[in-house]
Amino acid sequence: MMRRVGRIFRMTVRSLPLLLVTVSGCQKTTPLPHAPPESIRPNNTALGNSTTHSSAPTEEQTSDSAVAYLPTSESPNFVAPLADAYNRIDPEQDGWETETIGAMATETLARWGDLLAQPNTAHAEVKNLVSSTFAAPHLFSYQGPATFDDGLLQVVRTDQFATASNTGTARLSELSEEFHTVFLTDPAPHLKFKVVKVQNDSANIQTEVLFHADGINHQNQRHELSSTWTVRWQRSGSELRINSIEPKSSESVTKRTSVAPTFGDCTAAVLQDNSSYADHLLYSTDHWRSRLPRTFGLDVVANHGMAVGDINSDGLDDIYVCQQGGLPNRLFVQQADGTLVDRSAESGTDWLDYSTSALLIDLDNDGDQDLVVSLESRILLMQNDGAGHFQLAEEMATFAQTFSLAAADVDLDGDLDIYSCGYNPLGDRVRTGAMGEPIPYHDAQNGGRNMLIRNDANWNFADATDAFGLDHNNNRFSFAASWEDFDNDGDCDLYVANDYGRNNLYRNDNGQFQDVAAELGVEDMSAGMSVNWADVNRDGWMDFYVSNMFSAAGNRITFQRQFRSQDQDDVKRQFQRHARGNSLFQADGRGGFQDVSEDAGITMGRWAWGSRFCDLNNDGWEDLVVANGFISTDDTGDL
Repeated sequence: MMRRVGRIFRMTVRSLPLLLVTVSGCQKTTPLPHAPPESIRPNNTALGNSTTHSSAPTEEQTSDSAVAYLPTSESPNFVAPLADAYNRIDPEQDGWETETIGAMATETLARWGDLLAQPNTAHAEVKNLVSSTFAAPHLFSYQGPATFDDGLLQVVRTDQFATASNTGTARLSELSEEFHTVFLTDPAPHLKFKVVKVQNDSANIQTEVLFHADGINHQNQRHELSSTWTVRWQRSGSELRINSIEPKSSESVTKRTSVAPTFGDCTAAVLQDNSSYADHLLYSTDHWRSRLPRTFGLDVVANHGMAVGDINSDGLDDIYVCQQGGLPNRLFVQQADGTLVDRSAESGTDWLDYSTSALLIDLDNDGDQDLVVSLESRILLMQNDGAGHFQLAEEMATFAQTFSLAAADVDLDGDLDIYSCGYNPLGDRVRTGAMGEPIPYHDAQNGGRNMLIRNDANWNFADATDAFGLDHNNNRFSFAASWEDFDNDGDCDLYVANDYGRNNLYRNDNGQFQDVAAELGVEDMSAGMSVNWADVNRDGWMDFYVSNMFSAAGNRITFQRQFRSQDQDDVKRQFQRHARGNSLFQADGRGGFQDVSEDAGITMGRWAWGSRFCDLNNDGWEDLVVANGFISTDDTGDL
């Protein structure tokens, strides 16, 4: 698993410079029931062992006292949870034929995509992709009035597609020609197919597919296509052939200027003179995992943040970057020429503890930016001397592994208070991460406790969570929180995005908070990872966006009849909602909200960690930037 290296992008729009920064006991062992298929066998040579096992384990190997080995060792024994998971690798053996169909459809579409990206599409493989009666309208080239055009970007959306007369492989060849009338083949366009629904009724096999392509068009402009298709299939032995494609909707986006990118990667230009850039930041998590003990706080599924602020009052924003345990946090100070200089050690901020988030805010109202840093089990509050040197002034013990911080003047006394989002409870296994036990998965209520740290002035702070009523429903796996006066009554309310289930919306009523998320229909039962507010329709009321995980597998599986067949329909709907993706809630002007996510077309944001509203093109309307992804290395098939 690779952690993406942070990147800094500089954009110039209508002569406005803008810097964007992204930092994206023993257990019982269970024998294998049979040898793994060749396609999923681990690569044993990685551990110096080239022996594979195709026979069932011996009685001696299945004893309770057997050592639990990894699957890449000679023993085929697994710890019990892994053995159960291993038995479910083959979806057909596990009773999920629709998932087998989904995998077959994905493979066929990927083969087609490989051919589409090439200039010469007269390949023998084409005949194996479609049936003899294959039919599809014009999928890639269509005309229509622009939905949006600001001179820089042109957006065309349609649900009307011109028909075509040819069928079979001839029609597939025509589609290839059509595709290449839109995209150049050098550089090759990027294509992606995502199977999100599977229907298998008797001989009728049907899938819903999300298609995306981006590249350079023949006018030397950046161009992308995004479509939703209904694809019907013909099964031929172990393969699926495409029988028809019926597009439901499509969107074309063209950058109407030269091919030069709107955003330029200036990471190296602003950081390369620092040894910490080459010696530290350019290395992936895999690199450090082979060199640092995990006990330092190195986490494979770490979520680490940053803070931006002017620490030395020179009018230039500086950057503080949080790191995993064993790697120092970094403070980069901006120079007049736009470069960044590493001042971590001399500023006193190079903490080596596991750190996930920070704030640069004025805690003592002296006009400079102080620093708040979350470590594994405590919050550090550091005072700025005005020149960018920090000294620890106070620290607060927490009840959970802190994942993010948010500041606001909650009690309207003139100073900033801090809300800390807790994830794993501290009494639990440290950083359980992806192998943790949220219970139940889709509506977990065994997470860590969040805290409201009240600022009592003169560097005195207190835990005021219960005093403000914020301990209600305070048992989730909280990722992020954001303050906003959503009801326009003059005080700050709070939305909390929680992983594994429901979110919280705490309304501030005269200094006491009440969770009204269920009442207002904004619990957003999903894997919440960020929340951001903006008045997106400019009606004077604040709307908000929550980034979650869009799961293609979740969308496929949760709509099958056999999925949790023993549960009531409302439980199934909760799981379906969990996989839906991102959400946009629009204020109704009466203190409530409407879920406009699907109408706005924002649900499919992939695995979305962070989000931010910002007016990118200075037209007065809030645009939306979403950071997504997780594993950035190639999939080797190694489980």
